[in-house]
Amino acid sequence: MSEDQTPPDQPVPDRAGELLQRRQQALCNYLDASADIATTRIRANLTGWQRWSWIQRLPRSPVTRATARRDALVRDLAVHGVGADDHRWGVLSGAYLRSLGTALCLEDTLAELIPRYAGTDASWTRRLHALARAAEQARPLAAVGDRAVVADLTEELLDLTRIAPDEAARQRLSDHLPGVLRPVPFDIEALRRSDPLVEVVFDIYADTVKLDNITVHPELRGTGLGTAVLQHLCRAADAHHLYIVGQLVPTFRDDASAVPILAQWCRRHGFAVNERLGGRIARSPFSIPDRAAH
Repeated sequence: MSEDQTPPDQPVPDRAGELLQRRQQALCNYLDASADIATTRIRANLTGWQRWSWIQRLPRSPVTRATARRDALVRDLAVHGVGADDHRWGVLSGAYLRSLGTALCLEDTLAELIPRYAGTDASWTRRLHALARAAEQARPLAAVGDRAVVADLTEELLDLTRIAPDEAARQRLSDHLPGVLRPVPFDIEALRRSDPLVEVVFDIYADTVKLDNITVHPELRGTGLGTAVLQHLCRAADAHHLYIVGQLVPTFRDDASAVPILAQWCRRHGFAVNERLGGRIARSPFSIPDRAAH
């Protein structure tokens, strides 16, 4: 079993640090462009209202150019996950994956789903449109501390996920939710996955899930995505009264601290860890009393 996130008391991996730097740079660029618009308007206003109205109408006016520059930077906010909590997966999380040449963000997922379902569920896709606009507006606000907009976005996304027209759409939207809010599937085997972003490998034997691996794309490590996936799996196991067992096999680093870091991560999610016996881990479903704890 592997994981994607270094605990807060450990050094941040280089990739995670680069991701946060790109996120901060995208926000700074957007805020600078927004400030330029305000400055340009003040200068125009000082010249008098009549000239100000005339300048506004010019296609190449300073205000128009400044606004166009600001609007062009809105895309970068989504691409780099601006507004998301550091190391914690949520509705605004995301990153540009250079190795794949694509971005993982809510807005891109919505842009893919809207034309696909517009003809079969117009009401649902209209709400997707509204959510995309709300996410765009929320990112700079969330980045400077407004968590209420994040709560509102999360609530709307969760509702849209629950009423999604099919399982494929539900899965796409669920990927952007925190692990503690993702809908629990009727069949836990639906949580298996192997795609360029996340790999989750496990087998089910009687009342036990044998977890082999949770591996996140290297460029997404440090975002909390692996934690969200594990939380989802644990909640599903609880709902289906299943134990989870596995073995610590770190893939995110190969030094002596790898196993202790991974063991600490597992313990935070309710696993008992025996590092002396090859890193074995076990987790009892919360609905079944754990006799070992008494």
